[in-house]
Amino acid sequence: MSLLTTWETGAAPAALPGRVIVRLPPIEELAERWHVVGPLLRKATVRNDCYEPVDLLRMALTGQAGIWLCEVDGEIAAAFVTWVKDYPRRRVLEIVSGGGGGMKDWIEPLKAALDEHACQCGCSHIASVARPGWLRAWGAEPTGDIQMVRDVAGVAR
Repeated sequence: MSLLTTWETGAAPAALPGRVIVRLPPIEELAERWHVVGPLLRKATVRNDCYEPVDLLRMALTGQAGIWLCEVDGEIAAAFVTWVKDYPRRRVLEIVSGGGGGMKDWIEPLKAALDEHACQCGCSHIASVARPGWLRAWGAEPTGDIQMVRDVAGVAR
């Protein structure tokens, strides 16, 4: 399979067989293809209920986040949401949400595109809260931290 990695904002180049494209599409295209992108993002947002896919689209519309598409042979295989987070001592590209199928086809182009994007944005790291399997797929190091969620909705005030 031949791989093409691109992260430029804009319409996709013509799809060739076996071609993988990772890109930040124009907002208009996201809106047109939301029937495909939204359900892919829902695979992740359902895990913590902090966002619905439409919330992530709204953030992309206002420039607070980027929604990346991983396309294989011209078809959307996965979608990821990122934003740049400035901390007092470093700037980090955070992967907020993502979902899709056929990871073996697009994981390396996705990593290359996000690495390049992070560097061009002045980020020193890429970070995410994710399921344990992403450590191996991403080639990342665990911090030893865990994400905890405690429901206090029923606590009397």
